[in-house]
Amino acid sequence: MTLASLGWGTWWVMLFLHRFAPSLEPGLTAPNAISTLFAIPGLLLALATLRARRSWIAFALVPLFANASLLLVPTLAAELF
Repeated sequence: MTLASLGWGTWWVMLFLHRFAPSLEPGLTAPNAISTLFAIPGLLLALATLRARRSWIAFALVPLFANASLLLVPTLAAELF
């Protein structure tokens, strides 16, 4: 979950710069690369923590969805910016 938070943090910084300091905005390539570098290992670690018990699967869905959705953000950001 820490890796997902760091990846999402890059996009929040990007949105902050886009709104309040457009001249400092780095473009979409940098946040895309940084967030992907955090999302892929986070997703792999979340998959590695799955166990057979239902309660553990429900617990592991949070980082799974957080990292998987982080991989979809560059597609959405390309349409918005």
